[in-house]
Amino acid sequence: MKEFCERVKKLLQEKKLSQAELSSLSGVTAPSLCRYLRGEIEPRVDIVRNIARALGVSESYLLGSDGEDRAIDERQELKQLVARNRHILTKEDKSEIVALLYGEDDG
Repeated sequence: MKEFCERVKKLLQEKKLSQAELSSLSGVTAPSLCRYLRGEIEPRVDIVRNIARALGVSESYLLGSDGEDRAIDERQELKQLVARNRHILTKEDKSEIVALLYGEDDG
């Protein structure tokens, strides 16, 4: 779990995010996040997934993989972002997303 702690801390610095911001983005409570980053407790798989998504990296990278999978596929990230927010997107928001995806001019 040492690798997880170090990589999350490094990514926080790189992305200029605070632990409070990561907590909000990932849905992990601030006290729990602190305990994970101090190595006091080991996060469950769903927690690792949420933190990885919030940081824009793969779960395997956070868990110590040295492969080429640090950054998650941008299409996958976009799908996840839209899926997480689908309930708050207006019809206009959805139209704008489609226009962006297909390169349509909005003017």
